[in-house]
Amino acid sequence: DDPSGYKLMPCPADRFYADPFFVERDGKTLLFFEDFRYIEGRAVISCCELGADGTPGSPVEVLRRPYHLSYPYVFEHEGEMYMIPETQENRMVELYRATSFPTGWIHEGVLLQDIHAVDATVQKIAGRFWMFAGVSNGKYSNSDELCLFYADELKGPWTPHPRNPLLSDVRRSRPVGHLFYDQGRLIRPSHDCSKVYGYALVFSEVLALSETEYKE
Repeated sequence: DDPSGYKLMPCPADRFYADPFFVERDGKTLLFFEDFRYIEGRAVISCCELGADGTPGSPVEVLRRPYHLSYPYVFEHEGEMYMIPETQENRMVELYRATSFPTGWIHEGVLLQDIHAVDATVQKIAGRFWMFAGVSNGKYSNSDELCLFYADELKGPWTPHPRNPLLSDVRRSRPVGHLFYDQGRLIRPSHDCSKVYGYALVFSEVLALSETEYKE
């Protein structure tokens, strides 16, 4: 709760920044983020390089669509860099591939369609791809329920987990970034949105993950 060790990243008065994702590549540390423009009423994805002391360089717009983008989930797979931005407004989960990293991206495919999904987080765990996402029917909060999908290949086809929704709990459902290992334990980070969106971070240990079971 002590912010004294943190640096704020300034932004112009006509926008706000959110959903930061860091990528280390070719000796550089890059920050991808949601760049919301008030005058447009939606966000694009921007990127900047961080200096050795953490000072951000000038942001550059890297992905724009005719609908809102956020949560620039950037990752590497088989030597290629991919991004799965949040595209709920388009009712799809879309995949983009870098043609000239970090600024050039092309639409590579649709992973899920006809779905109100936010913050899709894809990782290969034990030889299979798993996608965690906040899902709703488009009429209520996207922070209440967590769903899971799996596939043998990144581009699918993706199969819904039979126990969806895995969670119906506003305190820990909505994804907030990469899963990671801590002392051999698989940890899933999420939002606590019980008081307000993004109120706090929660770290849950994944105890069971299979085509038929999920526990955390």
